[in-house]
Amino acid sequence: MKILSLRILLVFIVSLAFCSEDKKYTLKHGFDLPEEGTEFIRKDKHEQEWSIKIPGIGYIQYESTYTSLHQYLGKEGEFYKFKATLTDVEINNSVNGIKITDLFHKAMENNPCYIYVKIDGDGFIDHIKPVDPKHYYLQEAYEAAYMSLKPGRYKYPFGSAAENVSVGDTWTSGFDSLRYYVNMGSPPSLMSNTLTFNLKTVKDKRGVKTAYIDIIDELTTDLNITVDFLGERRFITGHCTGKSDAEYRWDVENTNILYHRSSSKLKGNFKMGGKSFYSVFYFRNFTKFIKYGAEK
Repeated sequence: MKILSLRILLVFIVSLAFCSEDKKYTLKHGFDLPEEGTEFIRKDKHEQEWSIKIPGIGYIQYESTYTSLHQYLGKEGEFYKFKATLTDVEINNSVNGIKITDLFHKAMENNPCYIYVKIDGDGFIDHIKPVDPKHYYLQEAYEAAYMSLKPGRYKYPFGSAAENVSVGDTWTSGFDSLRYYVNMGSPPSLMSNTLTFNLKTVKDKRGVKTAYIDIIDELTTDLNITVDFLGERRFITGHCTGKSDAEYRWDVENTNILYHRSSSKLKGNFKMGGKSFYSVFYFRNFTKFIKYGAEK
């Protein structure tokens, strides 16, 4: 009888394991309209840094930390519409150890903008408008903040193929000639890439069913960077390729990114003032979810 009971227990454990492996997940945002009389807001903490070494200038490093608030406002025509606000903005930019003042990012603090994302698209930002028209002069600052080298997908953060995936599954996604901005005042840059996603595991973490997802991003980009140094504006262009490694934690039930960390290394040929040179462009990004819910 004891042997029979043990066999039944082993069969149950094995069956449970196979059932868990076969469980399917769809990893995309599910938007809900704001409740009446409330602000339905997602709050995140961000850190970003990019750097490059330029002959004749030295080491350029741009760092920023800030908190973002996103409120989903529903659909407007062919777009999803969001109101986005930055708070607690801290900037630490330097060229060869000399600090660069950035007044526009501080001016953008607590002055929200509208973000428009095409409903039938991949979830990337289509365009941005200031909430208050008098803040038109912050347009480039909004674009640099929300359409950076790591552009967020507002509906499909892991690509539209991330449906009915199981633990251990891999899938790919990509885009061609995506417009983004390296920093405030720079012309748009273009990026093409192929992303490979892997759902490593799904487990309960402090009462939240959390998916752990790794991403390898192989990308090619035409960079356009403008840097003000000692009162002179320098324009840098470059064509480079490289790879980005990223890890995400995703709230399966509330369809929400809980944590994201990525680092990118791009190598290529650049030009500045008619002179060509080889260099490496580094980019680091970190996001941590703080709060999601109605605020009075």
